[in-house]
Amino acid sequence: MNPKKNLLAFLVLALVTFIPISALLAEDAGKAQGEQSVVLKERQQFNKLKRSTRNIYKVTMRSTVVYRLQTALGYVSTIDLPEKALKVFVGDQELFKVGVYETQVLIKPVTDELDARTNLVIVTASGRLAFDVSVGGPETADFVLDFRLPQDDELLVQNAFDKKVEEKSQQLEKEFKEKEKGLEKQAEQLSEQKLKEKIAAQSRSISLKSSAAKDGVQVNLLSLSQVGDKAYLRFSVLNYSKTPYRVSKVFVGMITEERKFLKKREDGIIEFQSELSLSSLIAPDSYVYGVLSFEYRALGKNGKSVFRILEEGGNRAMEMKDFAWLE
Repeated sequence: MNPKKNLLAFLVLALVTFIPISALLAEDAGKAQGEQSVVLKERQQFNKLKRSTRNIYKVTMRSTVVYRLQTALGYVSTIDLPEKALKVFVGDQELFKVGVYETQVLIKPVTDELDARTNLVIVTASGRLAFDVSVGGPETADFVLDFRLPQDDELLVQNAFDKKVEEKSQQLEKEFKEKEKGLEKQAEQLSEQKLKEKIAAQSRSISLKSSAAKDGVQVNLLSLSQVGDKAYLRFSVLNYSKTPYRVSKVFVGMITEERKFLKKREDGIIEFQSELSLSSLIAPDSYVYGVLSFEYRALGKNGKSVFRILEEGGNRAMEMKDFAWLE
């Protein structure tokens, strides 16, 4: 048989065999990549990760959650803490190597087993962090988890609240100037410093420490502020239960009392008309802040403050009475 014909037949056979195999490999690679993307997205949502750059995330410290940390063969994952790590425990030291350097904890797999996993516990002055550590591809690995304290989140909310106070102060300043516009003689005598003093005199604030909890949901009253004729009640809701908390209503008001036979008893509740700034759905393992704004009014001798939050279709309603008030 002609050698050239033999060579041509061999090449045709090899080409026909290679094409289906290549197509199958490409299909398998596409499926694997899709599965990795699903796993990565699920872990990001569970950990409430905020990605600052590729494979690097910012996380808020929570002691009630077991975080999911994925490592990769040949790579090191870093846990950055806002404070020094006091104790570090790892479940299986033969599968994972851990290094501790003040506020950094490094972990990397030392095994070729792709299904290897263990747990990791870090203790700091603020509490405990728990991790479920696994091995996966470098494309979906967590190279850096940058933790911050819950107080830092509260500071962001405080800054936003201070901004609202500043905006209200500017509005008062504008209204005051408009009223004084027609009185040129008095406006000339009123210096900018006196104007600032008047605005400052209309602003005051007190810290609150009242709290209530029911079935895995805790509500904390944080502060009560007054700017002009407006009052602002700032509070937080921590849902550490397994079910969402759906808010149907939040209000602040006054309990009126009457004296009968030398004793005081509650006579009724007056609900203050207010505007609420709060998410209507609070997911499990989440911590959110809310603000009630309303027209300020004094409670008087026969009145006590009251705060209520109601759950839609649930029985986790909470009430706080007789907390501090601006008089």
